[in-house]
Amino acid sequence: MKVFSSLIVGIGLLAAGSGVLASEPAKAPAAKAPAPAGKSSSQAAAPDSAGGAASKGAASKGAAGKAQAPAAPTVALEVDGVAFGMSADDVAKLYDRWWDKQFIPRYQKANPGPKTRELDFDLAEKKKVLRRVAIFDGRTTSFDKAEFHEEFAHGSDETMTSSKLVRHQPGEPKDAKGTPYTRRFFFFQDKLWKIYDEYHLDATSPFGPDFKEATARVEATLKGAKRTRGPESQFENVTFDAGDTRVRVVKLASDKVAVVRADTALTKTVLDRRAQQAKAAESTELDDDIQAVIR
Repeated sequence: MKVFSSLIVGIGLLAAGSGVLASEPAKAPAAKAPAPAGKSSSQAAAPDSAGGAASKGAASKGAAGKAQAPAAPTVALEVDGVAFGMSADDVAKLYDRWWDKQFIPRYQKANPGPKTRELDFDLAEKKKVLRRVAIFDGRTTSFDKAEFHEEFAHGSDETMTSSKLVRHQPGEPKDAKGTPYTRRFFFFQDKLWKIYDEYHLDATSPFGPDFKEATARVEATLKGAKRTRGPESQFENVTFDAGDTRVRVVKLASDKVAVVRADTALTKTVLDRRAQQAKAAESTELDDDIQAVIR
């Protein structure tokens, strides 16, 4: 009985212990750090999302600010079919055909008789212009003080012809007046080595309204030609090396540029010739000085 009673007491104690353990409250998980005063947890997270939106907005604005400017339009640098190496007579004959085409509308509107004879005379005079060859043989000419006086040298077998012409933009109406410009052809030993085109600039000009835009359009036309240092000049200029051709844009005035194209190989020949002539002239001057001392 004692054993049985002890067993009963033991079981009771075990049950009581079990009840104490079961009724003991479970420990709560560690509390999170309280949010700043006056803000709920969701409000505390809001600045992050707002900051992200702000940063995205700034990034988009930055991207917009860095957007590339529209590419400059290209422009044909040679519209009449002139080629380097042509003789002065070749160039004149090419423009004979050019003038014939320019006069067709005028002949179509003229009545036969005095008016057509007048047109005949006018056309013949236009064709004579490119047959007047300026020879730079050392004698003073009116061209020595012209804007393009840096483009030639005396005593080096150099000559020049020039004419006032008109070019038309693609898509222009047939009756459009076109863009007037002056074209000068420079020859060395009767081989065309340089073409010098003078344009006035405005919003309708093929080269744009100013020197900066003219330079951009020439650069876009040459597609990757290397910018090089231009020759020393009284005029601001930009030079592009396009391999077989060198192209310069020369600022003659705020509203006037010259687009100068030269054959690379012929240019070297011309410059070598000039150097030889300069050296020969120095030698002659030295000989004259020696003779003066001897006398």
